[in-house]
Amino acid sequence: MTYSKAVLGPLVRLEGISINSLPSGGKGVEPSNPASSTEKYNDGSRAAPALKAFITNVLAESVPFIDGVAPKSGGASEWKVKGSPKKFLSSEAPVQLYEKTVSGKDLDKVEGMNQFRPDRKDETWFCRRSCHRNSTDKGTASWAEFLHSFKEHHAESEKAFTPTVIGAREAMRWDTSGIEVQVHGGNWTNITVAVEEMKHKIDPKPLKNRTFPVVQVAATLEGNEEFLVISIPLNDFNKSPYAEFAKDKSLVMAAYTSIERIRILPSKGDVEWIMATASDAGGVLPQWMQNLAVPSTIAKDVELFLSWIPSTRDQPKPAPISKSGGPEKSLPPAPASSNTAPSPISKTEPNPGITRQESSNKDLPAPPSQ
Repeated sequence: MTYSKAVLGPLVRLEGISINSLPSGGKGVEPSNPASSTEKYNDGSRAAPALKAFITNVLAESVPFIDGVAPKSGGASEWKVKGSPKKFLSSEAPVQLYEKTVSGKDLDKVEGMNQFRPDRKDETWFCRRSCHRNSTDKGTASWAEFLHSFKEHHAESEKAFTPTVIGAREAMRWDTSGIEVQVHGGNWTNITVAVEEMKHKIDPKPLKNRTFPVVQVAATLEGNEEFLVISIPLNDFNKSPYAEFAKDKSLVMAAYTSIERIRILPSKGDVEWIMATASDAGGVLPQWMQNLAVPSTIAKDVELFLSWIPSTRDQPKPAPISKSGGPEKSLPPAPASSNTAPSPISKTEPNPGITRQESSNKDLPAPPSQ
């Protein structure tokens, strides 16, 4: 399948969207610190996009943008390659890094965005791509494990394999039953839309921990073993009655946006894993300095995942996940078998650097990968 060159849109951007731009009909999860009765909030039912239109627009922006990293047509990447592929002990597959910058002037021209902001900056995206043998052997993971971990249990999986994630809760969810959308010649099904809040530990103190509220859209390409997970920042989620981490004064509300494409390559049968992200820690460190840390740390996510996934194999299945949210959620075992004994990542081990949703949320850059 060939896509036209990526066209900028107003949704999948680092600036994020307001809670008033969320589609109508979302059901919220009551936080542990409910909003006061005087707090004003538009739940999205007034002048909000319909759910199907919102999903369509998010996918229409994301599909060609992420395809530009490694086009299905076999053409050259539209992204700048950064250095040689990274290698990790836990992964058979090397990790290639990429970079793409969208200028502030180009963003000014995007219809639907807050036009011509005097403080608008360039938007720098970083990306990684790795191709993994479709197996439950050590050093790789199966398609079923990728699907289970990132499509079906994304937030729970990240909390499980990322040592710096110290909290994750689902704040809102939409009923997407029966919704299918046609985008760029493909039919997208098995769609989920939810608001997730993540909490990340930051060292050294007295730097504050960060929280990243996003609306997350996930969808499967019909007739293919392929899915996308798109995360869009909510820049005023602290005003929502369903916010918990975003209202916590001990946390800094930061932002990241990401597009993740995972699919089985038709030629080799390997699992291709692409993740692109732009982020802003919301701290005092200049954005260009934050960006120094991102490439090596998003590559590190591959090592973290493949170090963790063996521990999920051959575990007894726990009780179903509660949709009430909160960091107490547990992750069901991956649908695969292995002789490896469970050895979950300890949350007390040293901070390995900025990871995934945290991306560049440290005020000091992490050391480069070895």
